[in-house]
Amino acid sequence: MKVLQINKFFFLKGGSERYFFDLAELLTKKGHRVIVWSTQNSNNFLWPRQENFAKFSDFSKKEGLIKDFKKVKRIFWNCEASRKLEKIIKEEKPEIAHLHNIFSHLSSSIIFTLKKYHIPIIMTLHDYKLFCPNYKFFSNGEVCYDCLKNKNYYSCLSKKCLKGSMAKSLIGFLEAKFQNDFLKITDKIDVFLAPSLFMGKKALEWGIDKEKVIHLPNFIDKDFCKGIKASKSQTPYFLYFGRLSQEKGVNLLIESFNEIKKDLTDWKLKIVGDGPNKNELESLAQRERRIEFLGEKKGKELKQIIANAELVVIPSLWPENFPYSVLESFILSKPVLAAKIGGLTELIKDRQNSLLFKAGSKDDLKAKLIWANDYRKELFQMGELAKKEVLAKCGPEEHYQKLVKIYERIQSN
Repeated sequence: MKVLQINKFFFLKGGSERYFFDLAELLTKKGHRVIVWSTQNSNNFLWPRQENFAKFSDFSKKEGLIKDFKKVKRIFWNCEASRKLEKIIKEEKPEIAHLHNIFSHLSSSIIFTLKKYHIPIIMTLHDYKLFCPNYKFFSNGEVCYDCLKNKNYYSCLSKKCLKGSMAKSLIGFLEAKFQNDFLKITDKIDVFLAPSLFMGKKALEWGIDKEKVIHLPNFIDKDFCKGIKASKSQTPYFLYFGRLSQEKGVNLLIESFNEIKKDLTDWKLKIVGDGPNKNELESLAQRERRIEFLGEKKGKELKQIIANAELVVIPSLWPENFPYSVLESFILSKPVLAAKIGGLTELIKDRQNSLLFKAGSKDDLKAKLIWANDYRKELFQMGELAKKEVLAKCGPEEHYQKLVKIYERIQSN
């Protein structure tokens, strides 16, 4: 089968890119012909014929009135992306298209290009963009479902949901209205894959036909932990790894650790990652010597840091979908202490394979951190169970078998 995989970034930016690359590799190993298509960027992985990728728009850079206007115009309808995609379709003749993150950089125009050639379309819902212009169901420091509940996007304007900017929020509002009310893009997509049941539920609440929404969790290969062994002679530490931004709740973790550090005499808190809140979080840590900011880490170095941790903490304030941070921790036999919100509750069985705490509750988070200090043997047992369960439920073979049946079904229809 010829499968066209489309994502707006061709480098590892987040979980959606991780899935995009892992799936392309999995399908290739299974004998399918995979065509990838994305945008041109200096951070891209090496790949032949990237001149056929669409031009990348850097929305963070001001380039003058005319150029900035053209960039905004491409958010709504990207003619250049459509032309280049049409060329790929004519040359490669894909049998199915699997979309990941496409909005703003590639735009909804490519959906109509695919439909022009009668190519079945699957979209994995990696984020909440279809229902929430800022992608996250999180605005002004709290969870927000206003756009979903009201079936419109006016709260994006009133709350200035895009980086606190009225101008950016207006563009996000207009983009969402254009896609939903005028283009009606959810009608053009044949199947939506929801990595979490939570995501699937939100898609149904929005009004997408239940026959089009299928739950398919992300996967991770057992070889992810190949060559990684936990070090025994070390100071125990809690670990957060990921983006340093408000919705991730890292401030809550730092405050909690600081308030109970006297009860955790031999523990450290290590924070891996980068993001807009880095300086603020470093100031919050008050130069506490047992809180270490390690910066951004990748590959084997990051895996080793995870493997050496006693407990991975995910203190999210927003409703996570199906984060790879949990899968990666589990495959390395590390239990997770996570906020009880969004798709996190589907992965974690409290006091069995990991721990949950009430989202946003500093008292509950502190109590669970102290529990971890008192029951380190139980933490080890949780980690062993977590690895068994993730291998059984989120392995590549099971994922492939389910996905290929979906591909075949929409092809036949």
